[in-house]
Amino acid sequence: MSIPTVEYKGYVLSAYPHQEFPLHRDPYAKGPRQFSCVVRIDPSAAAWVQAGRYRTLFGAASPTNEDDAIVLAMQYGKDIIDGKVQATEL
Repeated sequence: MSIPTVEYKGYVLSAYPHQEFPLHRDPYAKGPRQFSCVVRIDPSAAAWVQAGRYRTLFGAASPTNEDDAIVLAMQYGKDIIDGKVQATEL
């Protein structure tokens, strides 16, 4: 299993997707499966700076597959770096 990684403006972004189950997290429950992602932002140049981990916040629509969750998480990480989003670390 590989972890999707992207370099952006001197930072390394990594996305860790996971599937969320409806109804008390029961994997056999009926209903749509949703995906979420945690994005990790590592400063590539400064080794003494701690990496930040952020849970992505999706708007009106949640991603329905792992690939969509990764794409949205990477964009969310880029928005954090650009200062468009004020996110709190995990």
